[in-house]
Amino acid sequence: MIKTKSTYFKLLLLFLSISTILLVVSVKANTSETANGGIFGLNHMQEGRIVKLDGEWEFYWQKLYTPQEFLQSSSKPTPQMVQVPSPWRNYNIGDEKLPFVGYATYRLRIELAKEEIGKIKALYISGVSSAYKLWVNGEEKAQNGMVGLSKGTTVPNNVPKIVQFQVDTNEIELIMQVSNFQQRKAGIFGSVLIGEPETILTYKEKRVIYRSIIVTSLTIIGIYHILMFLYRRKERSLIYFGVLCILVAIRATILEEGLASEILFFLNWEMARKLEYLGASAGVLFFTLFAYTQFPEDMNRKIRNIIAVILAMYSLFIILTPAIFYTKTMVLLQFIIDLVFLYLVYVYITAFRKKREGSLLNTIALLMLFLTTVNDTLYYNHFIRTTELASVGLFFFLFTQSIMISKRYAMAFVRTEKLSNDLAILNTSLERQVLERTKELQQANEQLKIANESLEEAHQSRSMWIRNISHEISTPLTSIRAYTMGMLDGVVPSNKDYIQLVYNHSLYLSLLLHDLHDMTDIENRQIKFDLQKVNICEYIYELYEKNRLDIEKQEIHFVCNNLLSGEENEFLVLMDPLRIEQVIVNLLKNAQRFVNENGKIDFELGKWDEHNVVIKVKDNGTGIKEDELDFVFDRFYKSKSQSKTHNGSGLGLAISKEIIEYHNGIIGVESKVGKGSCFYFILPLQRSGM
Repeated sequence: MIKTKSTYFKLLLLFLSISTILLVVSVKANTSETANGGIFGLNHMQEGRIVKLDGEWEFYWQKLYTPQEFLQSSSKPTPQMVQVPSPWRNYNIGDEKLPFVGYATYRLRIELAKEEIGKIKALYISGVSSAYKLWVNGEEKAQNGMVGLSKGTTVPNNVPKIVQFQVDTNEIELIMQVSNFQQRKAGIFGSVLIGEPETILTYKEKRVIYRSIIVTSLTIIGIYHILMFLYRRKERSLIYFGVLCILVAIRATILEEGLASEILFFLNWEMARKLEYLGASAGVLFFTLFAYTQFPEDMNRKIRNIIAVILAMYSLFIILTPAIFYTKTMVLLQFIIDLVFLYLVYVYITAFRKKREGSLLNTIALLMLFLTTVNDTLYYNHFIRTTELASVGLFFFLFTQSIMISKRYAMAFVRTEKLSNDLAILNTSLERQVLERTKELQQANEQLKIANESLEEAHQSRSMWIRNISHEISTPLTSIRAYTMGMLDGVVPSNKDYIQLVYNHSLYLSLLLHDLHDMTDIENRQIKFDLQKVNICEYIYELYEKNRLDIEKQEIHFVCNNLLSGEENEFLVLMDPLRIEQVIVNLLKNAQRFVNENGKIDFELGKWDEHNVVIKVKDNGTGIKEDELDFVFDRFYKSKSQSKTHNGSGLGLAISKEIIEYHNGIIGVESKVGKGSCFYFILPLQRSGM
C-alpha cells in the first residue's frame, strides 16, 4: 500500500513538472514599457524580445476612421485615452459605461530608435472582438471578419494573425477599426504584441503546441473511456468521464483560436462560441455526475440533481439563444461553477477523512482544479492579468483520474483472467470436444441451409427460364407446322407469301437460338471478351457507315452526331469491338422496328463526365409506356402494346445489358409514348498514355 501511494505521488510530481514547463514555454510576453497619451516609446528593442503594446491608446467611440481621415486634423475630434487591453464595456464616456455593442477606432503611435529603420517587424493580434481592420502606417495589413455599423453588416471572426511590415520611419502608426454586435466581450481585450517575425512565429507555435498537447491527450483519454463504456455499459463513470474529456478538449481547442482554425475550421463563429460555453456548463455537469460515481456515499443525491438540472437548463439556454444573450451571463455561469467546485471540494475532503480509496489523490487534483477555475474567473473578468488555466487544471485532474480508472480496470482484468484460468482447468476434454462438435454441426447446418436456399432460387429461376424458352420456340414452330401442313393438304396455296411467312418464322427461331446461346455463355462466364483500346470517335463513325444504307433503305433519316471536343486520339475506350457492335446493332434494330417511314434515328456520341463517354440511339417512334421502362432489359420481356406488330426474341436488350456491365458500364432508357425513345450506355474513358 505504501509503495502504491509512493508511485502515485511520483506520477503527480512528474505531471506537475510537465505542466509547469508547458506554462513556461507559453508564458506571455513581458515588458515594463507602457503607452502614454496614445504614444508607445520603444527606443531599446532587444533582439528576440516580444513587447506588449499595453497602455493608453487613442479611442474614438462610434467612429470608424481611416488613415486618410487622421491626416485631416481639422475634422478629427479629440480622442479619449483608454487602457488596452480591456473590453470597451469597462470604459466610460462621461458618467456612463459603454454598451456591449457598437463600433470604435483605436490608434497608437510607436516611437522606435533610428537603428530600427529598414528592419522587418511583426505584430501578433489575438484578442479582438468581434471583427477588426488594421492599418500600419496608412497601409491596410490585416482584417478579421467584416467591420460594420450594425449587426447585419458585421461578420464576426477571431483568428490570431501575424502581421509583418517594414519599418520605414522611426514612428509606426497603428489604426484599428473594431465592431461588435455579437457578444459580451468587445474591443481589444488581449495584448497586441510586437517583435521580430521569427520571434513572434515561435511564440505562436509554442502556444499552439502547448494547447495541442492538452487537446490531443484529452481526446485520446476521452475516446478510450467511451469505447470502454461500450463494453461495460453498467459502468456509467466511464461515459461521464469520456464525455467530460471530449468537452474539455473542444473548449481548449476553441480558446486557442489558432488551433481551432486548423482543427475545427468547419465551425462558424456562432457555433464556436456555443461550444466554448457548453464546454464549461455541460463539462461541469458531467464532472459532477462523474464525482458522484466516485464517492456516492459522500455526495448528497438531491444536491447532485439540483446541480444537474441547473447546468442542463443553462446548457439549453446556450443552445437556443444567440451569443449576445448568453455571453452576458458569463459572470453568473462562473459563479455557479465556483459554487459547484466548492461543494465538490467539500465532498472530496469528506471522502479523504473517511479514507475512501483514491480520495487523497482526488482531493489534491480537485484543489488544483478549483484554484485554476478561480484564476479563470478573475482573468476573464479582468481583475488579474494571468492567462487561462482551467484547461490545465482539468487536464491534470483528468490525467489523475485516468490513471486511477486504468489501475482499477487493470486489476479487474487480472482477476477476470485468474478466474478464467481456473475455469479452464475445471473443464474436461470431453466438454471441449462436445463444444467443438456442436460448433461444427451448427456451421455445417448453416452451410447446408444456405446451399439449399441457393439451389431453390436457382431451380425456380431455371424453371421460369425454360417456360419462357418453350413459349418463345413453340409459337413460331406452331405457325410453321400449320402453314406447311396446309400447303401439303392443299388448304393453303403454295405461293410466295406463305413461303415467306415460313421463312420469317424459321429466321426468328435461328435468331432466338443464337441469342439463347449468347445468354447461356454470358451466364456461365464462358464467353470470351477481346478487350482492346479503341478510338471511340473512329469506331462510332465506322459503325454509322456500316449501318447507314440498311437503315436509309427503310425511308428512315439516320444521323450521326459526335459531341466530343478535343483531339480524337484522346478518347480511348477499353472494350471488345465486336461485342459493343452487337449492342449498338441491337439498339439500332430496335429503333428501326419502332420508327415509321420518314422517321428519324439519331446515333450520338458524347461525354457523360470527365471519365466516361455516353453513346445514345434516339428515335421518334411510338415510345414506351412509363410503367414498362423498368422491365425492358428483363429476359423475354415484350411490351403488350407492341408484341403483335414488332417481333423480337426478348433477349437482345438483356444480352446488351450483360455485355455493357461486363465493360464496367451502365445501360439505360428514356422514353415518352408518342415522342420516341432514347437508349444509351456509358463506358469508362481512358486517356491516351494511360
